Amino acid sequence: MKVTYIYHDSFSVEFNEAILLFDYFQGKLPDFDKNKKLYVFASHSHSDHFSPVIFDLRSKYKNIKYILSDDIKVTKEKDIYFVKENETVYIDDLKIETLKSTDLGVAFIITVEGKTIYHAGDLNWWHWEGEIDSENKKMEKMYKHEIEKIKNRYFDIAFVPLDSRQGKYFYLGFDEFMRNTNTKLTFPMHCWGDYSLVDKLSKMEKSKDYKDRIINVNEINREFDIK
Repeated sequence: MKVTYIYHDSFSVEFNEAILLFDYFQGKLPDFDKNKKLYVFASHSHSDHFSPVIFDLRSKYKNIKYILSDDIKVTKEKDIYFVKENETVYIDDLKIETLKSTDLGVAFIITVEGKTIYHAGDLNWWHWEGEIDSENKKMEKMYKHEIEKIKNRYFDIAFVPLDSRQGKYFYLGFDEFMRNTNTKLTFPMHCWGDYSLVDKLSKMEKSKDYKDRIINVNEINREFDIK
């Protein structure tokens, strides 16, 4: 697999026959192999996860399909598939499963070419400083409920939020995910350009059991070759 960090929550994952593109809304895209099938995923309608610009890719890539959360309001066309929370669909050789986001839309689990990929979208433990305790407790309960659905599950790679806006609670969702899944490698995302969070988490006692499995995403358009 070749993974490319594009911007914010947007990554591409290239396989032998297929390419997955997640939550693209801006940034320079790789020059994808036009002989491969391109699958474009959008986890929800927020502007830092979805933009209609993805439909411009049709002019360059003829073998393209779109998998969109059903909160995204665009006209249904033959190459667009809408998904909702907690369902499993099959498109070509892809098995696509979804979880319910704690914000909007879905998280994706994709199995393709013998590999399983997790992209959280905005499924995260959104604990905010200054928020009333009952709301933070509610969010904790919602997030743990979704992670329980994938408890002990194996993922070859995962893309999981690590958000600087949460202050000292920036690591909660990431930590919960890593402790409850069997994930080989995890790419932090949704960092809002604060790439120091990876180093900060790695130095915390909480991450001692999984810090070697965190990929240091610190440069736009950086490519990672994953065995």
